[in-house]
Amino acid sequence: MAKVEVLKLRPTQFAVGMREVETKVSKLRDLSRDSLHDYLKEHPVPLILAPDGAQYIIDHHHLARAAWEVGLPEIVTEIRDDLSKMPIAKFWEHMKKEGWVWLQDQFGKGPHHPELLPIDVRGLADDPYRSLAWAVREEKGFHKTPVPFCEFRWADFFRKHVSGNPSRMGFHKALDEALKLCQRPEAKTLPGYRED
Repeated sequence: MAKVEVLKLRPTQFAVGMREVETKVSKLRDLSRDSLHDYLKEHPVPLILAPDGAQYIIDHHHLARAAWEVGLPEIVTEIRDDLSKMPIAKFWEHMKKEGWVWLQDQFGKGPHHPELLPIDVRGLADDPYRSLAWAVREEKGFHKTPVPFCEFRWADFFRKHVSGNPSRMGFHKALDEALKLCQRPEAKTLPGYRED
């Protein structure tokens, strides 16, 4: 594990759910200095070393964005894989094959070319459906799983089935509707689907 400057971390997705980021911001602000240090050590941001010298984060984008929001210059990371010797085209093929990159944007459009990914966490857009998926998971609507970008898969499902944009219809109304939708048969193929 090593500390890396937050703004040197390259995202592997176009968007986050800003409601989740805001919750993490509150959590980080409420921690004492020692507790903050311990929390960051317990939640290292996983990195992939890329051929262009970049360090791509493959999880904990919300935590990295929250760290930047509260003014932390560095965050604890751990290298998951060193792909720095691969040709760049092979690197992105491998990233896609492993499920380490999500190339749909905050509108559910894509896949976009990886070169269009934000250069740092400041460029991550807000996807209200990703916030909705996070809130549904928090309410036990589906199980947390190690499947990469699980919440984005649920966000896309809600984008297609919730009757309106959560930002416009009211988040709590959208959440109530999404909690019912996640029990429908068409959700069974999604990671973390609850059988009970």
